[in-house]
Amino acid sequence: MNLKRTLALSHLLTGLLVSVMIIALLGTLRLLTPPIDTIGETLLHINAQSTQVANAVTSVVTYFRGLDTLGEVSILFLSIFGVALHMQHSTRNLFGAHDTLLQIGAQVLFPLIVLFGVYIITHGHLSPGGGFQGGVIIASAFVLRFLAYGDHYEPSARLLTLSESLSGAGLVLLGVLGLLLGDRIFAQILSLGTMGTLLSGGVIELVYLFVGLKVAAEMTLLSQHFIKARDV
Repeated sequence: MNLKRTLALSHLLTGLLVSVMIIALLGTLRLLTPPIDTIGETLLHINAQSTQVANAVTSVVTYFRGLDTLGEVSILFLSIFGVALHMQHSTRNLFGAHDTLLQIGAQVLFPLIVLFGVYIITHGHLSPGGGFQGGVIIASAFVLRFLAYGDHYEPSARLLTLSESLSGAGLVLLGVLGLLLGDRIFAQILSLGTMGTLLSGGVIELVYLFVGLKVAAEMTLLSQHFIKARDV
């Protein structure tokens, strides 16, 4: 028996074995009866009573697993802190195009991008979006300016640091107040409002606002460090 025939036979047997396993698995799954009350339905029921936000994913991220969200923001901060220490001697912008058309486009698009990012942050509890997404969108507006103006554009490091620090402190304060005045971190300590309106969701709006400001400042600083070349 030659090698090609042996390989073809082994491939055929392997394919048959995998097919039998898939058919058996599908048959087993058909015998299983799904529960009447799923986790999703339970979360939607709790969401309607405890958070009253139209985007139920928001309540999962900021209410049911708010401590995880706080940890994710902390990881982002530590990552940017490490990058800043490693690249603290950066002085020259690598990607400054100095193109007039790009600079005009940056002037026009910068406020629109920031406005869109603010919209995503403030409407995260009503539609897909939130603090992380809106913060990255705002940071992309600053990246556009980095690319357009090169070394002639330098955002205020003091303002970015202040924004990052205050938003982080506000986020921690909300979590601590939730523990002290409620039953969990980021517990509802404010009025829930009416579902479907901008002023709804209680503390969730503030959580997303602080997260958005923090992510925007941190991603802007991170982009600034990466877009510059190190002094050699």
